[in-house]
Amino acid sequence: MALVSRFLRCHLPVVTGLRSLINSSRAGINILPLCQVPFKRWYFRAVPLAPPPKPKPLDIETLPSYGVFSPSVCKFISVRDYENRDSGILAWVTSLTGEDPLGIIELNEFVFGTNPRIDILHRVVVWQRAKKRAGTAKVKNRSERRGGGRKPWRQKGTGRARQGSIRAPQWRKGGRVHGPVPRSYKYSLPKKVRRMGLRTALSVRYAQGDLHIVDSFDDIESDRDLIPLLEKRGWTDAVLVDSKQNEILVEAAAEMERVDVLCQKKLDVYTILLRRNIILTLDAVQELEDYYCEDDRILRNQFD
Repeated sequence: MALVSRFLRCHLPVVTGLRSLINSSRAGINILPLCQVPFKRWYFRAVPLAPPPKPKPLDIETLPSYGVFSPSVCKFISVRDYENRDSGILAWVTSLTGEDPLGIIELNEFVFGTNPRIDILHRVVVWQRAKKRAGTAKVKNRSERRGGGRKPWRQKGTGRARQGSIRAPQWRKGGRVHGPVPRSYKYSLPKKVRRMGLRTALSVRYAQGDLHIVDSFDDIESDRDLIPLLEKRGWTDAVLVDSKQNEILVEAAAEMERVDVLCQKKLDVYTILLRRNIILTLDAVQELEDYYCEDDRILRNQFD
């Protein structure tokens, strides 16, 4: 009797449902079989944490640096002030044609102040170089070698070891066993590791004093304009980064073997570490910070 009462206590909703089902059947109400009862399936869908909208840029005329710094530097400060304020990472902005500074800006600490994780840099560089491997090494096995179709001598009676083909692996000019075949060396790397690798590379170049920021590359029209400027400032081993693809700059730097030209979206860790200096424009810095600060906005909401 105790077991029955415990069962009724634990399964009270089920018993109540059965009672209502029996009463409705007695009253003459048509009830669908269980196999025909409409079933609604519930799905759990994760809702991504979207960052709050960005605040409006500051008025350039209200900045303390207005009239002292160049208009492009003041525009950058007004746009990026909500995330770069009091970061402590300062950088001079100069013109590519002249060495006189145009102003000083604060860089984002999350992008340009990351700890130097050498292990992350190593993982990203190995991943990048593995993607570029051709993977075309190929050797022939015994079935791909020409000849060797018949038995070289009979099985018994010659006094020599038994052989089935002159293209067996132990023979000269025979096929190779377990040799390389065409394959792809690509593998996936977590997105967070890739993004952290680029932030670490930029931070290392900034800490070493090899990260330079210029106003723009608009004054460059040919190699006659670019090569003397880079040689004068000692940037003959550098990577030039603009906010978008600059075909004029690519053609101007084509004759310099150790100068690469990339846009912000194609910047990678291997190129940053391969070249001694990295020269960024103000627009490239702004797009880099807007893109790579997303990881920090999810972890820590700075807009409240």
